[in-house]
Amino acid sequence: MPNIFFFVLNHPKKVLFCIALVTYLFALSIVNLKYDFTIEQLFAKDKEETEVYFEFQKDFSREDNVFLIVHQIPDKVSDDFIDSLIQITNILDNSPYFIEIISLADIYNDTNKKGDGYVSSQLLNIVSTDSAYGSIWLKLRDDYNTFQKRSEVIDFIKSTTTGFDWEWTYSGIPVVRNTYVEYMVKDNIKFIPPVALILVFSLAFLFRHWLYVILPLFTVVITACWILGIMSITGKGLNVMTYMVPTLLFIIGVSDSIHLLSRLNIYLGRNLDMKESLELSMKDMGVALFLTSLTTAIGFLALLYSSISIVQEFGVFIASGVFLAYVLTLTFIPSVLILLKDRIHIKVLDSNNSRIKILKKVSNIVKKKPKRIVLVSIFITLVLSTGALYVSTGSSLLSDLHPNSGLYIDLKNVEKWFGGILPMEIIVTKEDSVEIAMHDSLVMSHVQEFQEYVSSLFPHTNWISLQKVLKQVLYEISPQSEFPPDQETLDQLYILTHGQTGSLINFEETKIRISGMLPDLSSEVLDSIEDSLEIFADSHFPPWLSINVTGTMPVALKTNNYLIVDLFSGFGLAFIFISLVMGLLFLSVRIGLISMLPNLIPIIFAAGYLGFAGIPIRPPIAITFSICLGIAVDDSLHFLFRFWQERKETSNLSKAISNTIETTGLAMLTTTIVLVSGFLVITVSTFIPTAQFGIISAITLSVALITDITLLPALLIIFPVKFFKKKNHD
Repeated sequence: MPNIFFFVLNHPKKVLFCIALVTYLFALSIVNLKYDFTIEQLFAKDKEETEVYFEFQKDFSREDNVFLIVHQIPDKVSDDFIDSLIQITNILDNSPYFIEIISLADIYNDTNKKGDGYVSSQLLNIVSTDSAYGSIWLKLRDDYNTFQKRSEVIDFIKSTTTGFDWEWTYSGIPVVRNTYVEYMVKDNIKFIPPVALILVFSLAFLFRHWLYVILPLFTVVITACWILGIMSITGKGLNVMTYMVPTLLFIIGVSDSIHLLSRLNIYLGRNLDMKESLELSMKDMGVALFLTSLTTAIGFLALLYSSISIVQEFGVFIASGVFLAYVLTLTFIPSVLILLKDRIHIKVLDSNNSRIKILKKVSNIVKKKPKRIVLVSIFITLVLSTGALYVSTGSSLLSDLHPNSGLYIDLKNVEKWFGGILPMEIIVTKEDSVEIAMHDSLVMSHVQEFQEYVSSLFPHTNWISLQKVLKQVLYEISPQSEFPPDQETLDQLYILTHGQTGSLINFEETKIRISGMLPDLSSEVLDSIEDSLEIFADSHFPPWLSINVTGTMPVALKTNNYLIVDLFSGFGLAFIFISLVMGLLFLSVRIGLISMLPNLIPIIFAAGYLGFAGIPIRPPIAITFSICLGIAVDDSLHFLFRFWQERKETSNLSKAISNTIETTGLAMLTTTIVLVSGFLVITVSTFIPTAQFGIISAITLSVALITDITLLPALLIIFPVKFFKKKNHD
C-alpha cells in the first residue's frame, strides 16, 4: 500500500487522467441504463410458491397483463353513449397492442351481433357496484410488456380516451408497473439535490475551505457514475431496490473523504508541507478506511443471504460502491491536493469551537461516570427491547404507496368500484392416473361448490373459470337449466366455447384455473384465506383433485415473509463476521465484544421504535439493520484506531480517552450529521417503506454516534484493553 501512495503523490496527473478516462467510458454506458419494475422481481428464487407461479404461466398465460380502464356511466344510457364506447373500443381493437378487449359495448350490442366478448362481459365486473362507472378490460400482448412499450401503450390509451369528455381512471398491473418506475425517477430527482446541498453545507461548516467541499462531492459523483456504468454494462437496470443506489452512495461515500481531510488538517496544522501531510494522512487512514469500508460492505453483502435477486444486486452494487469510494478517496483527492497545494490555507479550529466544547463535556462525563453510563445504556436497551416484541411483519402490496399519491388513490377507487386489480389464481389439478375429463360433470360439480365458497369470501370479485363460462353459455341457451347438466350437454358446451376457454384449461387438460382480481390484502389475511381454501378443498374434493393458490399478489406477499427471515439471518451473520474482524484486528476477544456492544444497542433501539410505532417490517426496513450495523461500526473502528494511537503515545488512559473523543469524535460527529441528514431526505419518498427506511436509518446512526462516544470509551475505562503494539501509524 505505501508504494501505491508513493505513486499517487508523485504522479498525480497520470492518476487523474486514468480516473477521467474510466469515468468518461462509464458515463457513455449510462445512457443505456434502464428503469423497470416487475412484480416478479420481488419473488424469491428456488421457493415452491415461485415455481408454482411460473408453472402456472407456462400452463396458461400471464395474469399481470390486464389494463382496467374505468369511465363514467350516465344516469340514462343513450345510443350516443354506446356509439362512443363502441368507437373507443374499435380504435383500441384496431391497434397492435391488445389480445382481447371487453367493455359495456359487448353487453349492449344487439343479440344478433353477440360475439365471444359478450360471454366474457357477463362474467367480468364491467359495471361498478353503484352502477356509476363502467370498465374496459384490455389484455396486453406479451411483446409489448416492457417498460418502454408499456409507456407507448399507456400514452395511446390516454390519447384515445381523453378525446371523450368522460372521467377516466387508469389501472391494472401494467399501469402499476410503469407508475412505480415514474415514481422511482421522481424520487431520485427529489433526493439528489437536497443531499448534495447537505454535503455542501456540512463540509463547508467543518472545513471552511471551498476545495474541501468540492473534492468530496466530486468523489461521490464519480463513484456513482462508475457504479451506474457497471450496472448498465452488466445489463442490470434500476428497479424498486437499486434505484436508491446513487442517493445512498452520495450519503455513505463521503465519510471516507471527511476522515481523510480531517486527519490531513491535523498534520497541516503542525506546519508540515502538503506532500508530507498527505503521505502521513494516507498511511494513518489507509488501513482504517479500508477496514471501515470492509465492515460497511459486509453490512450490504449480508443481503446476499436474501433469496430475491434484486435485493442481492442492491447489496452487491452498494458494497462495490463503498470500495470504489475508498479507492477514489485515496487517489483522486490526494492527486488534486498535490496539484493545488498552493491554494490551501488551513484554519485550525480553536478550543472555543462549539463542537469541540460539546465533545470536551462528553469526555469529562465519560471519565467521571463510566459505570453510570453503562448502567443507563443497559436500562434503556432493556426498555426498548420490549418494543421489539410488538414488531409485526404484516404488509400488503399497495401499502408501499403513499396514501396521497395519484396511483394509490386511483387503485383504491377501482378497488371500491370493482373489487380490486390484484390477480389471484386458484389452480384445480387432477391426478394424471384418473381418466376423467376436467369438464366432466363430477369435476364441474365440485368446482362449482368450491367457487361458491370462494365467492362468499370475496363477494365483490367475479371469479372466472371453465365452470363459470360453461354455466353462462348454458344460461344463454336455456335459462331454466341447472348446472351441471348431463355429460352430453357439457361436452357440447365445451366444444362450443373452446375459443373462449383456451386460457382457462391447460393443454393436457389436467388443470383448470379460477381467476379473480382481489382488493389489497395483508399477508396475514391472505394466509388465513389460503388456509381456509385448502381446508375446504381437502374436505370436499375427492382425493384425486387438489388446489394450488398462486398469482401476483399471493406470491409477492409470501416472498415478503421469506425475505424478512432471510435478512435477519443475514444480519446475524454480518454481526458475527464484523465481531470477528474487530477481534482479529486488535488481537483481542475483549475488544471484539466491547466494540460490538455500542453497535448492537442502536439496532435494538430501532427495533423497539418499530414496535412502539406500530410499523410493520417490510423488505426495505428489514435491510436497514444489516446496513446500519455496517455503517455504525465505522465510527467504532475510527475511535478504536485513534485510541490505539493515543495509547502508544501515552500510558495515561484518561488522557487517551479525552484526546480520542476530542479529535476523532469531531470527524465522527460530522459524518453522522451528513449521514443522518441524508437519510432524512429519503423520508420524502413516494414509497412508504423507503421513507421509513430513511427514518430508521437516521435514528439508528444517531444512537450509534452517542454510544460510540459515551458507552464505548466507558467500557474501555472499565475493562482496560492491552493493545497490540505496531510501529507504523495504524
